[in-house]
Amino acid sequence: MTVPRLIFVIMTFALSACGFHLSGSYGIPPELQSLQLALPGGSNLSTPLQQALAGSGIATGSGDYTLTVTRERLIKQTTNTDSRAKVAEYTLLYEVHYRLGRADDETPMPERQLSLRRSYQYDTTAIVGKAEEEDTLMRELYQDAAQQILRQLSFFKPNAAAAP
Repeated sequence: MTVPRLIFVIMTFALSACGFHLSGSYGIPPELQSLQLALPGGSNLSTPLQQALAGSGIATGSGDYTLTVTRERLIKQTTNTDSRAKVAEYTLLYEVHYRLGRADDETPMPERQLSLRRSYQYDTTAIVGKAEEEDTLMRELYQDAAQQILRQLSFFKPNAAAAP
């Protein structure tokens, strides 16, 4: 075996041994390969969450389990002001409450909560650019929330959910 090939083999084993996975690839339990999705009307999380689920091979629309987003809230806060009392920085706070449950289960799994935040500098001379930056940050918040929900679904244990 040549030296470059040997190095490649060693690196491959090292990466697999450390638990390395490609970003966005999660081992979703077979029970969740098909699930129902219930989101509030007009939810900004709907599209990113459906895309994340589809990207992980999860079919939505039917299944024994239902992923329910019970509440979501986006807050824009003034974080910092300048010497003239003008806004210098904003923080976007996004909070999502969700639950995974079965229709035949009288005691659904406890509700989980995600809290995400993004901050950005505000400049009154670049209002148009800042509005676009804020929109981009909001889309990133929704995509990050969808990925975190998916990551948490990968740790789902159906037997533990059924236990009292």
